[in-house]
Amino acid sequence: MTSRHLSRRTAGIPPLGLAALLPAARAGGATDLALGIPTGDPPAAAVEAAAEALRSGAHQYADPSGLLELRHAVAAELAAVRGVTVDPEREIVISAGATEGLLVALIATTDPGDEVLIPQPFFENHPGVVELAGAVPRFVALEGPGWRLTEEALNAAVTPRTRAVLLNNPHNPTGRVFDAAEFAVLTAFCERHDLILITDEVYDRFTYDGRPHLSPLGAVPALRDRSVVVGSFSKTRRMSGWRLGYCVAGPEITAGLRSVHERTTLGTPHPLQRGAAALGPLDGTDVTEARARFQDRRDLVCAELRRAGFTVHAPEGGWFLLAGTAGLGRTSSELAAELVTHAKVLVAPGASFFADPGAGEGWVRIALVRDRAELAPALDRVVAHLAGAALAANGGESR
Repeated sequence: MTSRHLSRRTAGIPPLGLAALLPAARAGGATDLALGIPTGDPPAAAVEAAAEALRSGAHQYADPSGLLELRHAVAAELAAVRGVTVDPEREIVISAGATEGLLVALIATTDPGDEVLIPQPFFENHPGVVELAGAVPRFVALEGPGWRLTEEALNAAVTPRTRAVLLNNPHNPTGRVFDAAEFAVLTAFCERHDLILITDEVYDRFTYDGRPHLSPLGAVPALRDRSVVVGSFSKTRRMSGWRLGYCVAGPEITAGLRSVHERTTLGTPHPLQRGAAALGPLDGTDVTEARARFQDRRDLVCAELRRAGFTVHAPEGGWFLLAGTAGLGRTSSELAAELVTHAKVLVAPGASFFADPGAGEGWVRIALVRDRAELAPALDRVVAHLAGAALAANGGESR
């Protein structure tokens, strides 16, 4: 087989941005501050229920739409958290993680050649998922030091071929939590151009400083009938390897989602769905404690990165921040390679989060969610290395 056997869509999707650094990071025992891997294990009740499902013979296909009891659990969670009523029989699909959920949503709501607007910087999977669906990504620049979504940027990107907007909220990699003014602009924009809104809400429970999370499922009901909301168990339940997510949309769109999902994975693993279905709505105390822990780690990361010479806009939510490297005198690719080798810390170079890789060379992404006992010494090594490098560059003289 040769490259001519690959589709143009596949051939045009680059590997994820950390691929070149991971071998050196693993070989050198670097602390990983690049990837959003949950700390801790899934809830014991889910593990036991999944194990029992395996022991009791749940080895064959489940309903392709997802186990009804799991769809009821998702609906109960949304009712408890957002005060919305979702029909588990007609408005929910259980997907193989949020990533497959996004692909299903895009295939179901766009045709080949349609354009999908993506705020930039972007989660590096989003353009590739759009391209795999046969659509064309177009990028909407988030503006200013606060990474705001503006009407001007949306209007500059829309064309007669635009069909959908793909919004990540809370936003990876910047940590923005889009506010009511931005959603008002987005609502009017989608209505004016008759667009579908696809929201990636993997980090919906992780907002800081009391900020509300806004969504078509809840605080922005005007978008409800033209939206597909994609969520996941990966972060909130520490189950990223289980590959369980969900899509929520109105009945007509959901029928299309189910038709696509049956042809991508047919269904998600039956015993793992049984495990997740054993969990009730996420306990409010657990959420509050997790937010407090991650907000504390956010404050630590921001303070230490500023001390090291980075430019930092504090994340409002999510698990990441995008730190500016302009004051450090090297590109983010150079800096990431340097930190792996000399500070034993892995960060994500910014090129992966911009359509023009050069635009990302002034940024690195850093995860907030490592245990503090691991995070603090890693940041100390970053500060010490950059201070030492600056001293050497100045001929050994402090300034």
